Amino acid sequence: MPFSDYLDQKILEKAFLGQDFQVTEHCCSLHTADPGKTGESEASGAPYARKAVTPFTSVDSDGNAKRVRNVALLLIQVPAGTYTHIGMWDAVTGGNFLGGGPLSSPATVNDGDFVIVRENDLSILQD
Repeated sequence: MPFSDYLDQKILEKAFLGQDFQVTEHCCSLHTADPGKTGESEASGAPYARKAVTPFTSVDSDGNAKRVRNVALLLIQVPAGTYTHIGMWDAVTGGNFLGGGPLSSPATVNDGDFVIVRENDLSILQD
């Protein structure tokens, strides 16, 4: 999951300028196309809402990358459509986009269906 422009900046500010920041909420979003570095193409319309993600696993390795993963199953209810990407935000609404990436396969659903993210299937990688 590539990090967003916002998170890239915050990491650099922390590491090299000593400017502290904290992410107190972690919310998962679904997207109909690549969210890029800003969170574009997010799902919209009832019954969709970002889903809180907590807790995460401890940091471990996935090849050359460090990662954390979701511990709990996520059920995200969405309007009809095809969802191709997943994202992370620091708020249920508004907030700052933290990063996103492709689903393992596109999810085409009917109105009110759920996209399911199983335990440990959401990996946030830093390489």
